[in-house]
Parts: sequence; C-alpha cells; structure tokens
Amino acid sequence: AMAENTGFLGNKMSKEGYNNVSFMGVARISDKCVVASLAYNSSVDLAGVKKVLGEKIGMQAGTHYSFSTGQMTWNLMADTLGRVFITITASSYPTRVATQCVDDLSRTFVAKAGEKSLTCKEKALDKACKSLFEKLCAKYDDLSSVDTLSGVTAKVESVKLVMQENVEIALQNCVTLESIEEKAEQLQQQAGVFKKTAKDIRKKMWWKNLKMKLAIAFIILAILGVVLAITVPKVKAATSSGDDNGD
Repeated sequence: AMAENTGFLGNKMSKEGYNNVSFMGVARISDKCVVASLAYNSSVDLAGVKKVLGEKIGMQAGTHYSFSTGQMTWNLMADTLGRVFITITASSYPTRVATQCVDDLSRTFVAKAGEKSLTCKEKALDKACKSLFEKLCAKYDDLSSVDTLSGVTAKVESVKLVMQENVEIALQNCVTLESIEEKAEQLQQQAGVFKKTAKDIRKKMWWKNLKMKLAIAFIILAILGVVLAITVPKVKAATSSGDDNGD
C-alpha cells in the first residue's frame, strides 16, 4: 500500500447504487493528463487526481497500488506505456476485488481506445469510454456479482429458498401423496370391513338357513309323528277287529 494522500476532492452524492465504486479513470503519468474518466454517483475534482499522479510517479508497471483517504480507497496500476488505471472505491471494498476491477479496466480500455490514449488531449476519450466505464462501475459496484467470496455467499443463500421453496413444494406434494395414501388405506380398510361383514353375513345366513332347514325337518317329523300316532292305533284296531270277526 502507498502513503495516504489528501489531494482527493471528491464527495459522495446521494444517488441509487451500492456506493462501492466512485470513480474510474485512465491517465498518462508523463504529463498527468486524465484522458478518460467517469465519476460514478459522485463528484470528483480531477485536480486531486492529477495531484495523486504527481506523487505516484515511479510506479512499477503491472504492480497494484492502493491507499486510503477518508472513507475512500484509491486503487492504481500502471502499464509499460506509461498509462495509469485508477479506481476509487469505498474503504471497506475488498482489495482483491478492487485489483480485479483495475485489471478489467486496463484490459477493456486498451481494447477500446488503443494507442489513442498515448497522444490525445485531456478528457478526449470521455465520450468514447463513457458507456464502458458506466458498465464497469455498475458491475463492480454490485460486490456480490464480482467478488468470488461474496458471490459464492450470495449464490448459496438463493438455492436454499429454491431448495426451501422446492422443499416446500415437495412437502406440499408429499402431503398430497400422504392424503392419497390415507384415502387408499381407508378404502382398503373399508374393503376389509366390507369383506369381513360379507363373510359374517354369509355365515349368519348359513346358520339361518340351517336353522330353517332344521325347523322344517322338525316340523315334518312332528307331523309325521302325529300322523303315525293317529293312524297306527287305528290300523291296529282295525286289524284286531278283523281277526275277531274271522273267529
């Protein structure tokens, strides 16, 4: 990290956003010319940027530097052609993500502006790079979308709801399935009861039929007994009478 500098004259404005990224710019170290910049939801005095550039001469190409002033952190990296890439972030912004942001700025800016940035005038590339800077600022302002650790944490929190939501849906389905199973069990129990009842009824009907048959048989036997009881004595008496007349 580099020594703290008070040359930054930017003030955070009250606008929508995460308030993580305040400024993005590209300058030449040789003449302290800021060729392209964007104050993202903030107000930045380029004179402060130039003062920082004046104090940071001698930066090694490809090395990342950072320092804090107030609630802001400056993140810088120079390339072999004397350009310095700058982002200003909140002091709580992770250094690893700020470094990633500067690298992304360097790569995309060079692809967009090329060698124009080596000779153009102050702010000459503001218009051409405005859309690029806005996209980068918006991208890195949302920490969860770019920070590996924060991103992973955010992603972990989202599955659990779908999973929770999915689990809730699964539980609802399970309840439905349980209801179907309960109905099936109830039908099976009712079928068992019906079968048992039918068996009991058949058994009762069999006993009833048997009793009826026995009763009918008993009545028939009784009638036969009565008939025999009446006819047998008469037959005997008639037979005895015939025998007496023959004598």
